[in-house]
Amino acid sequence: MSDYDITLPFPPSVNGYWRTVNNRQIISKRGREYRELAIRYIEGAALYNEKLPYRLAVSVTLNPPTLRRFDIDNFVKAPFDALTHAGFWLDDEQIDVLTIRKGEKVKGGNVKIKVEVLK
Repeated sequence: MSDYDITLPFPPSVNGYWRTVNNRQIISKRGREYRELAIRYIEGAALYNEKLPYRLAVSVTLNPPTLRRFDIDNFVKAPFDALTHAGFWLDDEQIDVLTIRKGEKVKGGNVKIKVEVLK
């Protein structure tokens, strides 16, 4: 069992991640494009299909591309769904401890995710 440090692109807000079509909630085009890009990052980090079966503690640092104000709770859904879709973990339901913080503005933005396996 290890701890994992993952860097993904800065995600879309949950408000831009979902769309309602014919009274159904679907992932927006922007959300699907983000997921594909994030999965490429996960593959590049050799973390695709890890299928972690453990209880987890996750720390998220959001490094935005601009100084615009934002609510931190709106930016974890897209990266967590990408990690699930890539098979890194079985489901984000496994997270027992979650810490989210705002980081520094960086060019292009990113999200740094530290995953700790709980013993």
